[in-house]
Amino acid sequence: MATAVGYKQARKYVNKRVKVKTKTGAVLYGTIVKVSDKKVYLKVSGVHSKGSKAHATFFPFILPLALFDLLAIILLL
Repeated sequence: MATAVGYKQARKYVNKRVKVKTKTGAVLYGTIVKVSDKKVYLKVSGVHSKGSKAHATFFPFILPLALFDLLAIILLL
């Protein structure tokens, strides 16, 4: 059931800049490019790890994330 809710939420933000927080505490910044039934494909522009003051920025790459690992998707404007 939680996966279905996550799927619907992720579909609303396709092609929009978002901040994604995972259950492990990692925070990812980027654009959702695709959503399948079990994965969100995020074009990553930055990563921030929990407990670290460092912020790493990478060249944009697409990272598949499992829907059940996502805690929140926040729209960035």
